Amino acid sequence: MNSANAFPTRYRYGATVAVEEPAAGVTGTLHRDMAGNTFFRIYRDEGKFDDYMLRHDDLEVTISPGALASFYTIGDDRILDHSPEVLGLRRA
Repeated sequence: MNSANAFPTRYRYGATVAVEEPAAGVTGTLHRDMAGNTFFRIYRDEGKFDDYMLRHDDLEVTISPGALASFYTIGDDRILDHSPEVLGLRRA
């Protein structure tokens, strides 16, 4: 992300100082690490990427048409996962 300002904006963030860049309009993907923690990944040029911890508690996300994602309901459980084609699921 490139800030429109020539000088970075700094804020007191907890016990330290952080450089802030607006996130509006940035496209990324949600990932889960081996410990089950979810993080947000932004891909850069040449296959590079930046990972961000998620602390935002009500972030709006739009799933792109090409994401190959589906919602599943099993009893009272609701799941967001890959599409049936990606998972190799068969019709019941």
